[in-house]
Amino acid sequence: WGIRFGWRGFTDAAAKDWLELTPDRVANIHKDGGSILGYSADGCQVEQVLQVLEERGINQLFVLGNVETCRSASDVQLGAIAKKMKLSVVFIPKSIENNFPFIDKCIGFDTVVQGAVDAIHRVQVAASSVQGGIGIIKLGSGFMCLHAVMASGDADVCLLKAVPFEPKIVMEYVGKCIKGKGYAIIVVEDGAAAELVTKWREKLAQDGGISRNPVGGSMDECVGKLVPRVHSGSSLAEDRQYGRGTESFDVGQYLKEFAIEYFQQQGQQVTVRLSTPEWYIRSMPAFASDRIFCNIVASAAVHAAFAGIMHTVVGRVNQRYVYIPMSIITEKNKPIVRETSRMYNRMIRATGQPSFQRLGHAKLITGRGDVRRAFTPEQGLAEMARDEQRYNTGAVPRG
Repeated sequence: WGIRFGWRGFTDAAAKDWLELTPDRVANIHKDGGSILGYSADGCQVEQVLQVLEERGINQLFVLGNVETCRSASDVQLGAIAKKMKLSVVFIPKSIENNFPFIDKCIGFDTVVQGAVDAIHRVQVAASSVQGGIGIIKLGSGFMCLHAVMASGDADVCLLKAVPFEPKIVMEYVGKCIKGKGYAIIVVEDGAAAELVTKWREKLAQDGGISRNPVGGSMDECVGKLVPRVHSGSSLAEDRQYGRGTESFDVGQYLKEFAIEYFQQQGQQVTVRLSTPEWYIRSMPAFASDRIFCNIVASAAVHAAFAGIMHTVVGRVNQRYVYIPMSIITEKNKPIVRETSRMYNRMIRATGQPSFQRLGHAKLITGRGDVRRAFTPEQGLAEMARDEQRYNTGAVPRG
């Protein structure tokens, strides 16, 4: 049986109509995008899940999802053990974030990266067709950003959640790119610059502007799944609680409006567009490498369940397919993209971007003992020269 719409399939009356996965029904699903079962962001109600499984006589549960879903699957398994239920829960990592501890990669990651590459290329074509085109692509995870930017070769700037940046310095560099080739492409991770975006939202709320139409056209030219907040008569906190569109003013829209305002002040003609291709990426059929990968992992998961193995994760570690206790995955911190990592260093070599942090705040990121300084105008360069002179005279010790 296939459970509809994730954990919702255990609680929602309509979703409880599970899908019978006959050989004929699943014969060609690897050729289609999306999911025949559907997905949702609903949380796991452990007691209800166990009750439904017991009522239906289910003794093997295969769960696919991200690290948070793995924690929920672990809770279900531990709950079954406490109730002395005969249940084997086997987890398969599947996440566009690709951020499981120890696991080489999640199933489907190659496909979503190619989807992101296609999206970047299409935005690049559009941006190069207008005067001063600036294309902003917001992607769902840092690792997807890194891989897509390196694979595409079209991006000029890659901004990540774990690497701070100054928007003004970013736009100065974007202006330099436009001057050189006529357009610029920015790839940004969803959730980046959280502190800046929070302050921006608070300012909009104080000015009453969070109910306005977004600057620069529609909120999302690619999907349109996020809409501006409509005045509801409720407070901003209440609207946030009930999800009434406040999240639409995120880092993508922040960068878009910042770019428009910045280049207006510079007197430079630009056309800024924001794209969030998440649904397009999710609709892509699996690549050949992912089809083979899924086949191997699925077989290993079934073997584990029939062997009576419980509370386990099936994945590839150092090119070997292994079983890992869920507790090892859930107790370990999720890997994040680090500014000092080799993968980040490879990405900045691909884009040619400098550090976008304030002068004097750039960190060691090249691995060769030097610090990549932020791109700055002439005034900044003069400040750098003065700093160097102070270092040479011994007025300030080198740190």
